[in-house]
Amino acid sequence: MKKSLGFILVLICILSLGSFAAAEETKAVPNVKAKPTPAEKVEQADDKSGVPVIVVHSGDDVLGGTLALKLKENFRKSVLFNLAGNNSKAVRVRIESRSEFKDRPEIGSVYSVVWTFAESEDVVPFYLKQELGISTSRSVETDASGLMNETDKIASEYKYLFE
Repeated sequence: MKKSLGFILVLICILSLGSFAAAEETKAVPNVKAKPTPAEKVEQADDKSGVPVIVVHSGDDVLGGTLALKLKENFRKSVLFNLAGNNSKAVRVRIESRSEFKDRPEIGSVYSVVWTFAESEDVVPFYLKQELGISTSRSVETDASGLMNETDKIASEYKYLFE
């Protein structure tokens, strides 16, 4: 019995030493002196196809600025639109906003949105549509969504301008 127990212990030791030696052989040591090869630069092609849009805001009120930022954020997330640069053919959404009440600017903002189309920043834009509205802190999200929906309607109506 002692011989078989001893034999089993020796067999276990030999097997564990063999697996330890195999693990040491497969472990690769990096060459510290060799310079790493730079990763290939992958150019990010703008695969996002959609209506190119530029949002421009002017005004000094917080809610109007928030409305413009929410609208840009919605355009950026959407697959229907693509935020474009100033020198590209795009629908331009110009938002002009002011505080509804000068003494209490947190109550609301009055805004005017004008949609135009231009080949670039240097070209006189074509007037497409305009809209007036009042935005409050509670309605900024829905107002931005409504303006985005209106932009989609306008873009589909004037899609021949992009051809």
